[in-house]
Amino acid sequence: MLIRMLGGVMQATPKEMAGELFLRRVTPFMASCESRPRITVRFGDQTFEFEKKTKRNGRFEQWFLLDEEHVGSLTGAQADTSADTSADTQMAGTIKFEIFLSDQESDLSEDREPVVGNKICLIPRHGVSVVSDIDDTIKESCVGNRRELLHNTFMREFKSVPKMAETYRHWAALGSSFHYVSASPWQLFESLDLWRKEDDFPRGTMHLRNFRLRDQLLKKVILHRKGKRFAIQKLIRSLPARRYILIGDSGEKDPEIYRKICRKFPGNIVGLFIRALPDHPIATDRWEKICDDVPGGICETFTDAKDLREKAACLFESRN
Repeated sequence: MLIRMLGGVMQATPKEMAGELFLRRVTPFMASCESRPRITVRFGDQTFEFEKKTKRNGRFEQWFLLDEEHVGSLTGAQADTSADTSADTQMAGTIKFEIFLSDQESDLSEDREPVVGNKICLIPRHGVSVVSDIDDTIKESCVGNRRELLHNTFMREFKSVPKMAETYRHWAALGSSFHYVSASPWQLFESLDLWRKEDDFPRGTMHLRNFRLRDQLLKKVILHRKGKRFAIQKLIRSLPARRYILIGDSGEKDPEIYRKICRKFPGNIVGLFIRALPDHPIATDRWEKICDDVPGGICETFTDAKDLREKAACLFESRN
């Protein structure tokens, strides 16, 4: 029923909805979680058990503390010795981890295969972090047009904003870390991460929206939704000694969200750049309010990647 409703909004044909791309994008939204397993995560020879089982929607979160000696041994043992110099492998200092699931009646056995394996990118306490929106900032999405947005999300291959990946790779080569923050739902993570790799955007943390159908059926005044601002504030509190450059677009609320971030963390924000969309120009009085709350930093709009790179050049030349 939900798929038919989505198809009706997009005015998609049955052939389009039966296509491989549409099914690949929409399938994660239909995933079911019949059990609430317990989670164990392993870093090398050290394991941690989660205090609670996963939530009903399958999500889980917990903090772990690893001492520097253990982290050092993991990075030394797992150093990448390949000759690959793409943006996805330029970030030094990664450690692997494994996740194991177990139901309530069973324990983790030593010979059990992990169901998830991934890498953690270690971020230095000091340095420059680029916090970037995704839709209409580095990926063409057309957020202002609902039908076009849905088509770009579910029916078409993702298309990058020209030269933005090249600009980000240049900044990564200068030592910057990246954090992609978007209102896109977590169910699109695999598709977004595949696009990021294929278009050679630098590896970085990705912060997407926690989407559940039941949440969308209730009014916003009833449910408290944690969005971009919450994710960025959490990031800055976790790495308070770093300097941050915020990049977004004029299509929706990025300027206002970033303004609030600047007011809350005035000493951390050194640059704020907004892509001026032709069909959603930013009003002069709106922009002046944003600029007033970036004390000591650079606040600029940009039209394309070349314009952004030129306007932000001094931040990397003098501060990195």
